[in-house]
Amino acid sequence: MCLDVAARTFKLFATPWALDVSEYLLYAITFLGAPWVLREEGHIAIELVVERLPPRARAAARVASDALGALVCAVLLYYACRAFWRSYSANNLVYETFVFPEWYLYCLAPPVFLLLLLIFAGRLRRPDEDAGRGPRRAGI
Repeated sequence: MCLDVAARTFKLFATPWALDVSEYLLYAITFLGAPWVLREEGHIAIELVVERLPPRARAAARVASDALGALVCAVLLYYACRAFWRSYSANNLVYETFVFPEWYLYCLAPPVFLLLLLIFAGRLRRPDEDAGRGPRRAGI
């Protein structure tokens, strides 16, 4: 985007593709970063209520949130696979600055949702070693 702004400001050259590329890269970075952030427990968490719970209730809340996360990822995985397959079967094309098959945009979602599902499932299986100490943080 900086290159695009500078090129337009100084009337050097046109970059009509810059907005499209930045949109697709933002999508890709978000999807590719999500499993790592979940594994490292790097998401922002507001634990106002959870930190005041007794250890057993805190552990139950953690299990419930991990189970809900796994369920949501399973549903999103199903619909992402469905959208990918429909787009691939129909051979839909995206007509913007570049022309390409629509399924290119959908191919990232199924493996990422599968990874997220597996991470949530793995978190459900971890022992309750941190039930009395609050949330587990990466590296601590």
